[in-house]
Amino acid sequence: MLGVLVGGLFAFLFGAMVLALFFGARSVEDQFNERAQELEKVRAEAARIPRFIVVSQPTGPHAGPLDEKLFWQVQEYLEAEQVLADQFVLQPSVESLYRDSGSRPTRH
Repeated sequence: MLGVLVGGLFAFLFGAMVLALFFGARSVEDQFNERAQELEKVRAEAARIPRFIVVSQPTGPHAGPLDEKLFWQVQEYLEAEQVLADQFVLQPSVESLYRDSGSRPTRH
């Protein structure tokens, strides 16, 4: 008799855990769907706003050599500026604040 009661108790607890898991997953999915609907509303609203700068996705599979060269120049410039900023933080002075990094991005 005790075995049947313990078995029934475990079956009840297992069923309750499965239901809790099911309803928890369902609520997460409902929240995900609500966020997706809100995002669609924001995108629809943003599409109605006139834009002055139109950004389009590149049609090719990767950036061209000109884009890579520009990216490399910007990265080099930012690294040089970061070195100067680190030097200013370590040894602050007016001279180190207005020091030129020596490399500027150029347009070709």
